[in-house]
Amino acid sequence: MIRHWKEKAGDRQTVVFCSTVAHAEHVTDAFRAAGVSAALIHGDLAAETRKAILADYAAGDIRVVVNVAVLTEGWDHPPTSCVVLLRPSSYKSTMIQMVGRGLRTVDPEEHPGIVKTDCIVLDFGTSSLTHGTLEQDVDLDGRVPTPGEAPTKLCPECQAEIPIAVTECPICGCELPREGAEPIDSFVMTELDLLERSSFAWVDLFGDDAALMANGFHAWGGVFFLEGRWHAVGGAKGKATRLLSVGERIVCLAQADDWLNEHETDESAFKSKGWLKQDATEKQLNCLPPEFRRDYGLTRYRASALISFQFNKRDIRRLVTAAEPERRAA
Repeated sequence: MIRHWKEKAGDRQTVVFCSTVAHAEHVTDAFRAAGVSAALIHGDLAAETRKAILADYAAGDIRVVVNVAVLTEGWDHPPTSCVVLLRPSSYKSTMIQMVGRGLRTVDPEEHPGIVKTDCIVLDFGTSSLTHGTLEQDVDLDGRVPTPGEAPTKLCPECQAEIPIAVTECPICGCELPREGAEPIDSFVMTELDLLERSSFAWVDLFGDDAALMANGFHAWGGVFFLEGRWHAVGGAKGKATRLLSVGERIVCLAQADDWLNEHETDESAFKSKGWLKQDATEKQLNCLPPEFRRDYGLTRYRASALISFQFNKRDIRRLVTAAEPERRAA
């Protein structure tokens, strides 16, 4: 397990889930023997001891925290970017809770200099084989599943017995259609739905699809592309401009949209307002560089977004360039 962890996630802060205290003690000793800073948390430890260990982990003094049924839920350290499952889980909801410890997005203001774009899950048990992947449907409404063996089916290629819900055989990789559903030949994922569903109108500032902004009465949000990554930035009255997220475009759009929804109301969402199509005012034009003044199709809302960008350009550039691509959560 440690060899695989070092190859795939050795530079990441990691949480490990074990079956028993004795098991966890052996795992912790093995990490330490391999030269990795590791600590153990279980239910028999005093609350002060657990708190001190988690504080050292949060400070980066500990690379790996090993636990037994303590950190499954109710605990978060967003820079955690690797989860190791060394125990089975009877229910998929438990598996999701464990993996969820590594799926929290990083707040750049709370964790400056840390960029987290993904999470590695190393499952050495049977959770993924039993319950399928996280993308598959799961019922988390609190109902207790019916006890008994998980239903299975045979893979038509390798004849392996696999969970009935999986759409790809974990043994041979054969793609399997869902039971009772027609297979989908192809599909395209896009953030179009997100932009359509947003309460705010998003403006492509320079026509190159590398800078989008949306405005409200009290706040603005933007996403900007630089050096292969997207960056979400938000500003509001009485608040310093801040970096919201770094990573994929759709994630950054969602973070910026959440920022606007947090600081605005339905009344300040301009998506359905008339001034989206009205010509920019003379006062607005005077605030913009000459090249924009010659745009006779410029609307009031687009002008407003451009002005917000001009006024906050220095802070946006500082925050985006400070998020160096090579810096990751570790």
